[in-house]
Amino acid sequence: MKSVVVVKSYRQLVDLVLSGKLNPDPLGQRPPVTQGFGKSQSIVHSYWGGYGVGMVTLRDIREDAEMQKIYPGVDYLVIDGGHRIRALVAFYRNRFKVDGKFFKDSKIDINADCIPVDIVTCSSQQAITKFRTLNMTTDVNFMEMLMCDDQSKICRAVREITREYKEYGNESHPLFETSFNKEGEEKSKHFDMAPNHRRKWDEYVLIAMLKTVGGGNVHAGQKEIQELVDNEYLGTNPINSTVVKNVNRFFGDVLSFQEHRYNKLNTDIFAALQLVWFALYAKNAAFKITDTEQFHDVFMNAYAVLTGTADTSLNNVTIDYDGEKHFVKEFVRKNTKNFSNAEVQQKCAELFLEQMGDDIGVTFRDNKRTISKNEREERLALQNYKCAFDGERLELDDSVWGHDTPWAKGGALGDGAVIRRTRNIDMGCATHDEYRMILELRNKKIDTDMRSATLEEKEN
Repeated sequence: MKSVVVVKSYRQLVDLVLSGKLNPDPLGQRPPVTQGFGKSQSIVHSYWGGYGVGMVTLRDIREDAEMQKIYPGVDYLVIDGGHRIRALVAFYRNRFKVDGKFFKDSKIDINADCIPVDIVTCSSQQAITKFRTLNMTTDVNFMEMLMCDDQSKICRAVREITREYKEYGNESHPLFETSFNKEGEEKSKHFDMAPNHRRKWDEYVLIAMLKTVGGGNVHAGQKEIQELVDNEYLGTNPINSTVVKNVNRFFGDVLSFQEHRYNKLNTDIFAALQLVWFALYAKNAAFKITDTEQFHDVFMNAYAVLTGTADTSLNNVTIDYDGEKHFVKEFVRKNTKNFSNAEVQQKCAELFLEQMGDDIGVTFRDNKRTISKNEREERLALQNYKCAFDGERLELDDSVWGHDTPWAKGGALGDGAVIRRTRNIDMGCATHDEYRMILELRNKKIDTDMRSATLEEKEN
């Protein structure tokens, strides 16, 4: 690792950013820890008053072929000091006032060489270590440290869900949609927190990934999150497209749930919702919330009973857990966000599901949606190569496995027959018996129409 310290002016840094040669917000940068321009105003005020803004650390990637693939045409990435640079650029663009003045009305000297810059040529892992070392005494939390890794495939999969990045060309999940108000503040559409505040959304994604891989409410604390990312560098990465698909499915259900709410999601409700969802996932990985309004209503009723302050039937009820007695409400309130302890998470989930009852708007489905081609050929042979509906000769390539009750409505895989492909499309969501009745009625109508036509011909 090579390090060179130079001194640059405010103008030089701004020109580097505006020309695209310096990226002040690379993939690993942590989101702002505060809303609005308060901190940015303090940074500019410090510079304006002659107190400086401290040393900025940049990574030189001009000769780094791998990083040029991610950041084509960029010379430098911020390792430390991104907020300071972004504040100076935003003020230069007249995004906010300092001491009642925009940049265009100020007499701030931006040509003086007074900002020390440490330019480091290093690998991604060295840049990560540099950032973590520089911030050992700074208020940087576990997730912010973890997500400063801009080459980890797991961190990339997380980022692609929570935010759009021009480097990835992705679209974030709509649950994490944001917008800007007239003051220029970015707001979350569905959460009652600042967008990805202290990387909280990224943490939610990693917890969902761990629970998807584990098939339910497994340990998903900082230790397990760190191991997940560390193991990627040891050659093990369980986060494949199927895992990401199910994680997105979970967030999709959260979004559908939120559409029935009157307030934005808070951390407590989200935590309770995820432990219930993954308890259902453990029971049946292919489950589907078929009535989101009903699911929302019974869940929120259970949430109010188990965690609310109102006088309910559970106010003084206790449970035995781990050899001790606990008041139910206190136990649930304490452990819904205890992601590192799978046992208490699952116990809370059981309490929720017990309170929610049996009719919760959820359909359990076979994990396997259809039978294999070889199995279908065997069943077709047992049917003497005839369609189960029309009794006519049926070729294997023109056949499909038809559920009796549709798979989407919880139909069992074994309850079905081999039918003609066109019949399967025509029957829609009808059961086999219902479809046979439909065919019978159609045939009767055809016979009636034919008789009427024959009589009409005779009369003419």
